[in-house]
Amino acid sequence: MIRFPTGKSDGPIPYIDFSTLVEKDCIHLEKSTSMNFEDSRDYCHGLPGGGDLFVAGDLTGMTQYLATEVPDKHVIIGAFIKNGQNKWLDGRSVTNQELIPDKSHNNECFQVKSNEMMHTHECNKKEYFLCQKGVEFL
Repeated sequence: MIRFPTGKSDGPIPYIDFSTLVEKDCIHLEKSTSMNFEDSRDYCHGLPGGGDLFVAGDLTGMTQYLATEVPDKHVIIGAFIKNGQNKWLDGRSVTNQELIPDKSHNNECFQVKSNEMMHTHECNKKEYFLCQKGVEFL
């Protein structure tokens, strides 16, 4: 069963340049193993200091980073579709500028491929994933 947030966090993550997150060691890209959405969240929670799937503030910076680190690979991030609504794990709505529109799915998750916009995939599909350290969403 997929664990989706039921409420909101204390507030949205403030915008921080993605390169700053990398420099401060706030990001963990898991590329040695592939997991589904639920298992990747559990993995992120188990990082020292905790964590969760990455919630974008700087989507452009993130995709540029992925282009360098894992070119041509899909990476799970912290966004999902539930009841027809596109949401980040922190409760914010995913904007149309952030995704490739696809209304044909429900209760699915999002992934990103280097230098591309977000798009949906089945939550059970195993991919690399991107954690943000020190945060945990409902």
